[in-house]
Amino acid sequence: SAESLHTLLSDWGFRRVVLCSVVPWAAEEISSFMKGVELIHVRPENVNEVDFSEYPGCSTLGADRVANVLAAVRYAPLPIVAVDMGTATTFDVVVQGAAGPKFAGGIIAPGLSAVAGCLPRCTAQLPSVNLNIEGPVIGRNTEEAMASAVCVGYPGMMDSLLDAIEAELGERVHVIITGGDAAGLAPAMRHMSTLVPSLTLEGIAQVAHISL
Repeated sequence: SAESLHTLLSDWGFRRVVLCSVVPWAAEEISSFMKGVELIHVRPENVNEVDFSEYPGCSTLGADRVANVLAAVRYAPLPIVAVDMGTATTFDVVVQGAAGPKFAGGIIAPGLSAVAGCLPRCTAQLPSVNLNIEGPVIGRNTEEAMASAVCVGYPGMMDSLLDAIEAELGERVHVIITGGDAAGLAPAMRHMSTLVPSLTLEGIAQVAHISL
């Protein structure tokens, strides 16, 4: 809200602001609060390092995904897949274009917490999933059975999607992974990946022309 922004930021001075938001009403509040300050939105049309011109869905492409691919191309040769494991898990593919890195598109999957929470929400008797349970793949009680499906199945889903991306491209990809669940799940995946916890922030800094 305007009140909370004033409480948090009234003592700060800004030369410019880079806004990377996937919550429209929050972006509007921040934009209004920052009137008079140079405001840069993280959008495909505001970046030059990656070509988004052949992607028809730019108007609905999340700012976090734009930031992720901007930063990811600095970590590995093309083609790359930037994987962000948050509320949703996004896979964003960058390939070699005529003039440099080109955004090819991606995949949006439910995040780990969304998958873990779907059965308790949609059934009458199943409990919440404790993802810290260590047990066999074949669960010996309801909690173990549910945890196994998520903890074993989710990395398998990610590997299957990466396999499908490689099959469609006809070549191997480099995987750059970030997000709150990345550190815990990356070791369970068959595909090797480079873990970059600050990937989204690094992409935002590039839009702002800030060197980290």
